[in-house]
Amino acid sequence: MLKEVKAHATRVRALDQLHRGDEIEARLSVGPNYDDVVIRRGSVQETAPGIGVVWIMDRLTGLRKAVNTDECSVWRVA
Repeated sequence: MLKEVKAHATRVRALDQLHRGDEIEARLSVGPNYDDVVIRRGSVQETAPGIGVVWIMDRLTGLRKAVNTDECSVWRVA
């Protein structure tokens, strides 16, 4: 029987820590009594640290999506 392995995630506090190809999750806080909800997951395509935006290739849809760090937290998935 195969055991599911959970990926280790580390919060990214500055977008200049990210590089093209890094696997990330964008998480939205839903309240103090709940875990953050993953709203996007994909590989980094481009970053704009000055405006707090990172573009990813979304794993679910296969489309390029913008993630705004004012709205959610970014986590590097290893």
